[in-house]
Amino acid sequence: MRVRRLEPADLDGCLDLFAAVCAERRWLATEPPVDRREVRRGWEALLGTGEGTLLVAEAGAGAPPAGMAMLVGRTLPQLGMLVAEGFRRQGVGDALVRAAVGWAREAGARELVLHVFPHNTAARALYAKHGFAQTTVLRRAFPRSTGERWDAIRMTKALDRA
Repeated sequence: MRVRRLEPADLDGCLDLFAAVCAERRWLATEPPVDRREVRRGWEALLGTGEGTLLVAEAGAGAPPAGMAMLVGRTLPQLGMLVAEGFRRQGVGDALVRAAVGWAREAGARELVLHVFPHNTAARALYAKHGFAQTTVLRRAFPRSTGERWDAIRMTKALDRA
C-alpha cells in the first residue's frame, strides 16, 4: 500500500470516496448530501496554503483510492481520515496513520490531535496502537440529521523528534 501526497488529478476519486463514506452515516461528522464543489475548494485551499496536507492511499495503478487522510494545521495538526469500505482491516488505516505522523513530525508539530466517534472501535484501536491516547470526551458535540447528538472522543499523540 503506497501513501503519498494528494495531487490535483486525485481530487475526483477522493471526492467519490469521501461522499461514499459520508453516505454510510456512521464514521464521519459530514452527512449527505456532500457539496462536492465546496469540499474541493477547501481541499485545494489547504494544499495551496501549506497549512496542512491531504494524503491518499493507492490501491494500485488506475484503481480508486483505498483511503485518504487530511491534516489541518502545522503547529497542532488535526487528523481526519477515512478508508473505503472494501479496504478496511487490510492495513490501509495503518499506512495512513504512519504517513500522517511522519508528515506532522516533518512539519515540526509536537502533538497530533484527532476526534473519533465512540462506536468506531476499530479506529480507536488503530489509533491506540499508534500511541494516541484518549484525552477528552466531547459530549453531544456532533448533531446528526436524525436529531441525535453524538459524542466524540478526542485523542492525542505526542510526537518525538525521532
